[in-house]
Amino acid sequence: MKILSRLDRLIRRAATGTPKEFAERLGISCSSLYELLAYMKNEMDAPIIFDNTRPSYMYAYPPKFYLGFERDRLETNEQQNTFEGLDESGEIDDDDCILDNDIDFSDLYQ
Repeated sequence: MKILSRLDRLIRRAATGTPKEFAERLGISCSSLYELLAYMKNEMDAPIIFDNTRPSYMYAYPPKFYLGFERDRLETNEQQNTFEGLDESGEIDDDDCILDNDIDFSDLYQ
């Protein structure tokens, strides 16, 4: 995720350099860079182009790209109906928590 975030920042600033320079800036191989760019273009519809005059990758138009989580504000009545795994004292109530070792995943691997 850090690589994608950095990739996006460099493309937005049109400061990637050549593909080789870009891959070096990201600390990945050129083939990994091409795979990431192809995924972003084909699967995420990222408008990435390469400008030979700069030279740099850039966006053909300014897109919205968000990688992460954002907290939505809940209405007061929604907040009262949420469960965070805490008991009345603010401690985690293990009886109400489901742990991975409590679940049988064996049927998923057949």
